[in-house]
Amino acid sequence: MKFFRNRRKEFELATSPLLKDLYRMAYWRLGSAQDAEDVVQETYLRAYRSFDTFKTGTNLKAWMIRILLNVVNDTLAKRAKQPIILPMDEELEEVLTVEDQSSSAQDPAMNLTRNELHPDLMSALRQLPSTLLQPLLLRELEEMQYGDIATLLDIPVGTVMSRLFRARRIVKQKLTKGGFGGTEVMNYEVQ
Repeated sequence: MKFFRNRRKEFELATSPLLKDLYRMAYWRLGSAQDAEDVVQETYLRAYRSFDTFKTGTNLKAWMIRILLNVVNDTLAKRAKQPIILPMDEELEEVLTVEDQSSSAQDPAMNLTRNELHPDLMSALRQLPSTLLQPLLLRELEEMQYGDIATLLDIPVGTVMSRLFRARRIVKQKLTKGGFGGTEVMNYEVQ
């Protein structure tokens, strides 16, 4: 029993500093506080289950982000297969909105993450395919180096660079067409 307690403590100490970064990345990708919380929870569950396979001395953050990206992709695949269900009335929609706001309103850091992006930028990011969005988020949000992104996504460094270029160009075009001063936002938020 002591072995399991020590393993859990080791896992918690190693991974708890990554929680805010993982949440932020999940939120950027999914656009919903509830979905981001669910994905992060599933990420931690999967990571804990396979923690014994983690090689000490390797990049723990990259390992956790890889698990997170897999969970996000699974979530998006499930979402694409599900039919769209519309609320029966406005009261039900209000209840769901209040629930969503109250579940995540407890953590000020997570609230800041949700409010730090302009809605047009968030919309432009959501429209990117995951092959372009993942490298962009890893570079801009997590400030990872090209080589680390290439290793994490299992693609060549040149592919990372080309995907970043294309993602930035697409986001810039969408923001410029949005008419709210997209160039300024692009220079500030995404570069």
